[in-house]
Amino acid sequence: MLCQQGLRAQESRQTQPSTPLSLTNPERKAVVESLCKLLDECYIYPTVGAKMAGFLSQQFSRGIYDTFRNPQTLAYQLKKDLLLISHDEHFNIVFDPAWVRRQRDATTKRDSLDLLRQDSIQSAWRNFGFAEVRLLPGNIGYLHLTNFENPLYAGETATAAMQFLCHADALIVDLRNNGGGYSTMVQLLASYLFDAEPVHIIDRYSRVGGHPGNNPDSTQSGNYTQDWTLPYVTGHRLPNTAVYILTNHQTFSAAESFSYFLKNRKRATIVGETTGGGAHPVDRKIITDRFYIFMPTERPVDPITGTDWEGVGVNPDVEVPAKDALLTAQQLALEKELAGRPEDIPLSWALAAVKVEQHPVILGAALLQSYIGVYGDRKITFEGGKLYFQRIGASAYAMVPLAADLFMIPELPYIRIQFIVENGKTVGVKRLYDDGRFMQDEKEIAR
Repeated sequence: MLCQQGLRAQESRQTQPSTPLSLTNPERKAVVESLCKLLDECYIYPTVGAKMAGFLSQQFSRGIYDTFRNPQTLAYQLKKDLLLISHDEHFNIVFDPAWVRRQRDATTKRDSLDLLRQDSIQSAWRNFGFAEVRLLPGNIGYLHLTNFENPLYAGETATAAMQFLCHADALIVDLRNNGGGYSTMVQLLASYLFDAEPVHIIDRYSRVGGHPGNNPDSTQSGNYTQDWTLPYVTGHRLPNTAVYILTNHQTFSAAESFSYFLKNRKRATIVGETTGGGAHPVDRKIITDRFYIFMPTERPVDPITGTDWEGVGVNPDVEVPAKDALLTAQQLALEKELAGRPEDIPLSWALAAVKVEQHPVILGAALLQSYIGVYGDRKITFEGGKLYFQRIGASAYAMVPLAADLFMIPELPYIRIQFIVENGKTVGVKRLYDDGRFMQDEKEIAR
């Protein structure tokens, strides 16, 4: 079941004809009638589904859709009308005759797998949503995930990413602007953050085979399933690694499911903004020969909260503007690690660098120019309002002030430069190293 990729990724895969044939009155009628039947039979809330179907029928009877000749325009209007009643952002109606034809022609298991492979090719071009995996200063792992793709094809990439990060002291998962995807990828990634003993992720109720009514505790028949973390994953797990998840208002669906689950299990700290509020997994259903719909046919229920995040989103533990979320999470992670290792120089340096990026130290040009000079086989120059550090004959590196007399060099994170000032004059420099060593050089006197 697709947990909704904000429909952005799915829409990018559509094979729209350049000149769609104009709609006829019989086709408009067929689209509305078929859509109403699907809403009545499949939408996760039966009462709301019937209300939407009634509204569309009424609109059709009033001739509201008679003026629409362009199929894509009709699809957009029908979506607007569904949202007017349901406020469910998972809905989307798509004009795509080629997709419908491929689906109807897929009569065997091999045909169905071929269709999945076609989707996987385009997903691979985006590296299955794994946009960036790296280590930040202080041994903080960073995973930027743009979509939760199908692990049937994205599983190897997911495993490789988690193994790259498995020795990090903390993990930041960036889900800002992640529109969602497959619940099975949520299950896979979450499994790496727990021990082998399965943890209950979510209960899911579906209209298939009956319906549970509007109450998730209803005794009415329906299809009931559970998602659990996996007892086996390839490689190392990270059950004791502190996790921070970055969110914004565009974090949606499966990305919210991942966040909601880890937040409620006290397994992650959510940093950023409240998410988009789309909880209902969707399915693609054919309307007619040229239209299909993304329709919510399930609803999740968290076994701890007894509810979900539909319409309200996942609230952050630390609320900051999305643009500040990464630095805030880095600071939180480094402060936590440093509390247990207060003498760790690389950690304290990494924290100082994050803080100065959040709140830069501004020094006047006169003070900076007072540091210009030659110090042993190193020299300090001034250009464009910045100091530069250079071993004579080698490359020059920009220096970033941490204090009036202390500087870091982003390209050389293992070193700090501290100027020695006596009686208002710069007389030397200390090169401080992150292993505790230091070297001191006197400033050469100009002749």
